[in-house]
Amino acid sequence: MASQPGPLTRWPWHRLGNFKYVLLAPWVAHSMHKFMADSGEQRDMFNFLIFPILLLRLLHSQLWITFSRFQTAKGKHRIVDKSLDFDQVDRERKWDDQIILTALFMYMVNMVVPGASHLPWWESRGVVLIILLHMGPVEFIYYWLHRALHHHFLYSRYHSHHHASIATEPITCKGCSLSLSLCVCVCGSLI
Repeated sequence: MASQPGPLTRWPWHRLGNFKYVLLAPWVAHSMHKFMADSGEQRDMFNFLIFPILLLRLLHSQLWITFSRFQTAKGKHRIVDKSLDFDQVDRERKWDDQIILTALFMYMVNMVVPGASHLPWWESRGVVLIILLHMGPVEFIYYWLHRALHHHFLYSRYHSHHHASIATEPITCKGCSLSLSLCVCVCGSLI
């Protein structure tokens, strides 16, 4: 937690604890029902695949966390000669909140934006456009947002949590606050 927690430091589902995945249940049930009820070209594959993609992202993240902690425990390739302590593990245990936020955001965008689910799966011009948008405005916004988080007012309320970890891992930044995650999610959805 930040040294002086600000508003939106905690996730809205913080009190649910490990039951936070229940938030996705209505969306998953709706997408499965819609997939089964529709037929042929009417089927919404994007909406149906959001939950399996979420599960793949959780598995992918967990594999990198395990590999990183194994490397830290082994001690041959450490950048800082300090081991991972229990305080850091406890501080970073909510790494999956951003993945849940992204899934909820994807379900909502798919429901609100007409035709979002019927976009083509692959288009070369789209890939080039995504790369250019990511290299340009998204990285620019993310860089300046991160610089702003080092201002003493924002640092003490949101960003000190991130810098409290000495032995960095792939999930060190994923335990950040809701406000930063919302900014990153919105910037990432621009592409």
